[in-house]
Amino acid sequence: MFLGRTFTVSIAAAATLLVGMTSTTHARSPTVNAFGARISLPLDITFGPAPEADLGEQTATLASINVGTVSTGALSAEVEQNTTVGTEAARASVDGLNATLLGVGFSAGTIQSECTATTGLPTTGSTTLANAQVLGTSLPSNPAPNTVLQFPPVLPLIEVRLNEQITNPNGSLTVNGMHVRALSGVGDIVLSSSTCGPATLDPPNEVPLASGAGLYLALGLAAAGGGTLLMRRRRQFG
Repeated sequence: MFLGRTFTVSIAAAATLLVGMTSTTHARSPTVNAFGARISLPLDITFGPAPEADLGEQTATLASINVGTVSTGALSAEVEQNTTVGTEAARASVDGLNATLLGVGFSAGTIQSECTATTGLPTTGSTTLANAQVLGTSLPSNPAPNTVLQFPPVLPLIEVRLNEQITNPNGSLTVNGMHVRALSGVGDIVLSSSTCGPATLDPPNEVPLASGAGLYLALGLAAAGGGTLLMRRRRQFG
């Protein structure tokens, strides 16, 4: 009678173990993306975001664009994600920028942004500029996050944000290399935008206890548990 109860309890424990050890799959992050340019100008002239990369299309390029008062050379966007080690990254770049907004001219040889995320660590981002200037004033090559400048200095018409970093409601970080907007509200240009994080880490591979070696392991644990309890019972009443 006692042995029967012991075996029943052990099988129940093994069944619980089988259920508890069933492997699950983590959803991959939908937040990783990057694009070269998004443009909104007076007279309802709009463009983008393009070229745009995400997990469905991890690299994207354009040879050049010419939209209203904005022209560029090559644009590129790239993302990557490795859920095995829990990392992801996004990068974007724009070459050969020449543009004006409300008559204020700005240019850059290169505008690059990137972000990097690792599971358990804060997501980080950065911007690199080469030969960038507004109204002949040189801009820093490695601007601090959320550097804000206004031009012209007297009676400014536009605001230029460099290395703009935005933490989104879903926890991801967006890094805009250069964000130029008209202070009047009509005109908005985003160049080299990267978004990533938080990084996703796959669960460790577990022994598939529902079949094969895993099933024998579970049954062995059950038998071992029953045998141990039976030996204790015999020692008590032997």
